This record gives sequence, C-alpha cells and structure tokens, in this order.
Amino acid sequence: MNTNISLEDLIIEMMPFADKLKAFCSKYPNFKNALKIIYTERFITLQAISTSYSPNYPNDEVIGIYVYDYGLKHPIFKQDFIVNKNGTGNQFVVYTGLGSVVDGKQIKHINEFINTYGKGGHYKDAHHPKYADFTGELKYRADRAIKIGEERIKKGNPPITNEKVQEVYRQYIDLKNTSPKILR
Repeated sequence: MNTNISLEDLIIEMMPFADKLKAFCSKYPNFKNALKIIYTERFITLQAISTSYSPNYPNDEVIGIYVYDYGLKHPIFKQDFIVNKNGTGNQFVVYTGLGSVVDGKQIKHINEFINTYGKGGHYKDAHHPKYADFTGELKYRADRAIKIGEERIKKGNPPITNEKVQEVYRQYIDLKNTSPKILR
C-alpha cells in the first residue's frame, strides 16, 4: 500500500474508475492533471460517472465525469469525457474544456469530442448537464456538491493537510478491504 498519497491521487483512487484507468492516471501525470476533479479550489466532483457508446465509434467506451464548477460567478455542472479506446483499458483520451492542458494526443479539447463522438446530435449539451435532468443518486450527489460549494464560497476552500489525506486514504483502504462490493 502506498504510504504517502497525494490529494490528487486520493481523489482519483476514490473515483468509481476501473483499475486500468486509475493505473493510467498514475502512469501519465499529464492525463491526470487534465481531470477537473483534482482541482478542488474550483471544482467539486460528484464522484459519479456515466458510461455510454457513441454510434459513431461503437467500440469506444465513453466515460462521463460529473463535476460542479462552483468557482464561477454562476456555478454550473460540467461533464468531461474519457474515451476508453476500443474498450480495452489500454489507451485513454480525456476531452476537456481546460484548453491549457490539451496536448492533442491523450488530452483533447471537448469540441473535438463533440465533433467526433457527438456527430449526428449525440452528446448534445452533455458537457454542461442541467441539474433539472439529474435524478436519483446523481441528483443527491449534485445537491451535496451545491451545499459544499456554497460553504466554500462563504468560508473559503479549507486547506487539506497531508496528514488528513493520509488518514482518509487509510480509512478508504480499510473500508475497501472490509466491504469490497461497496467500493467496486
């Protein structure tokens, strides 16, 4: 077990990602750094994903990652996409609106995703999902993110110490070991 995990790696570890995607994030820091979920000063992860397949590329698994962008004057929900090329778990591409991290290989702009996978109207408005369309667990998570965002706006984003990160990681691993079905 990693005895000293970073906040960013803890966030990735706690996401409902497949182990191959977590390993990919670890192997390619530039890929991990393109994920909004690690930027807690602006985004709150809903710790929820969606998976789908575009009829334009039916072998590619599309993983949508939900975040709440509370750092805007008028906060909104966003969804970036990771494409698991051919569904093998060996090659991933993240599509994001964070233009400063786009490298054209593993990290592409969200507009390229819409033009490629969204051709024919697929994924229309998916990059900015509407709260009104959320149901069930996703709506519950969205409500929690809104409350957390409001608190952070009022009080600031509290610093998370390395000690706290390690404590949460140990608790997470303990829970994962004792209740693996919950965290898989």
